Amino acid sequence: MMALTTDDLAALVSLGNSAPDIATLAAEARARWSGLRVTVVDALDVRGETPAFETATANVFLMGCDGHCWSMTADPAAAAGLVLAARS
Repeated sequence: MMALTTDDLAALVSLGNSAPDIATLAAEARARWSGLRVTVVDALDVRGETPAFETATANVFLMGCDGHCWSMTADPAAAAGLVLAARS
């Protein structure tokens, strides 16, 4: 499992605010945090969920994993993945 630090979150916000689109944001996040699973979903897939934070490009959700099941988490230290949903 990879834990995200406050510096990581700040870098992710910066990437999300400067990336021209969600595909670029995902690619940059995958390159920077190779141990973190990064998934892009349609905004409808996460309707009703509260993002961990928002950037100009995407709503960002943190995902935790107990080794078997994935679930959304608000704890960056428990993050094993990111779900990115494009903002309209």
